[in-house]
Amino acid sequence: MIQGTQNQDIQLQPKARRFSKGNLLALGFTFAVSAISYGLWSASSAQASLVIPKNQVQLATVERGSFTRDLSVQGRIVAANAPTLISQEAGQIQYLKQPGEAVTLGDLLAVVSSPQLENELKQQQATLASMESDFERATLLARELQLDMEQIQNTAQVNLLAAQRELARAEQSIKVGVIRQLDYDVAKDKLVQAELEFDHAKRKVSLASDKLQFEKKSGAAALQRQTLVVAELERKQAALHITAPVTGQVGNWLVEQHAHVLAGAPLITVIDLSQYEAELAIQESYIRDLAVGMPVEVNLGNQQLKGQLSHISPEVKDNLVTARVRFSQNDSTSLRQNQRLSARVIIEQKDNVLRIRRGDFVASGASRIAYQVNQDLAVKTPVVLGASSVQYVEILQGAKEGDQWVISNLDEFKQQDRVQLN
Repeated sequence: MIQGTQNQDIQLQPKARRFSKGNLLALGFTFAVSAISYGLWSASSAQASLVIPKNQVQLATVERGSFTRDLSVQGRIVAANAPTLISQEAGQIQYLKQPGEAVTLGDLLAVVSSPQLENELKQQQATLASMESDFERATLLARELQLDMEQIQNTAQVNLLAAQRELARAEQSIKVGVIRQLDYDVAKDKLVQAELEFDHAKRKVSLASDKLQFEKKSGAAALQRQTLVVAELERKQAALHITAPVTGQVGNWLVEQHAHVLAGAPLITVIDLSQYEAELAIQESYIRDLAVGMPVEVNLGNQQLKGQLSHISPEVKDNLVTARVRFSQNDSTSLRQNQRLSARVIIEQKDNVLRIRRGDFVASGASRIAYQVNQDLAVKTPVVLGASSVQYVEILQGAKEGDQWVISNLDEFKQQDRVQLN
């Protein structure tokens, strides 16, 4: 028989493993930390219904400080005084100064030739000369008539004196009985007749004097009226010589050289270089916030000028409102007409307010919600936002100093209550 190997095998008993107290404590601590980490991760993952990479969002901290409500706009430099000269009458234009050429007050810039106005002026001047001759002639005739009336008055006066002397002699004669009563009565009648003729002559002289005064007054009024007509035509003719109203430089020709222009047509602009203003184009939605006198900061490259709103146009064009800024200090040597600029209109200033950097969360959250971040968990929070500036947004409710918010676009958060940021 073949024997097995039972007698060759030796059965060994396992030795009991002993753990030291230090090993047991380390093992327990590791297990506890793992359990807590897993619990926190499980809790946060269970509460967050959406996970977004943290590097895709922008964060900012709520802080307390001063808040300046302002408005950033674009504009250009314009001359505060840049009159546009127009033609008083239709005619042909001839420019005597080139665009950009320096001019002083009163310099002749252009001449408009108007044959029609010149012909009308000559006709009215001839009419005036004719009326002056007629007036002088009428005055002479009236004076001649007055002299005739005065001669008649003098004759009547002489006749009156003769009748008075005749009556006196008749009275003496009738007392002594030299003449008859009939002759005495005739002398008395002659005196009455002479008195009537003298009185009539005086009234005719007075009437002739009144007539002379009337003719003078009427003729003088007609002459004055015609003189005004001629003076107006002479003014229009003089206005055809276009002169510089200010000291500066010629802007632009608004029509071509030797072109035919109509009455009232713009011809040329003159720029006063002594003072410039800024012209801003502002969205009409901000018009209710603007007021004359608001401070403005104008940036021209590395140069910054300060000023204030001096004029706000009442008219809206293409959803824009035009406003003018008057500089408090002006360096005319560094400014140029139509130079582009950016400006900051300061609407309101506040101190000690909660604020946060401005971002897309304002529009995407409709100024009513924000996501507050706590340990990589973004929680949807109702908020009330106030005014906005170029850099900051005012927070009225829903935050405290030191809170951290998501300030980027909130559309990716899909209105979820909790979002995990990895």
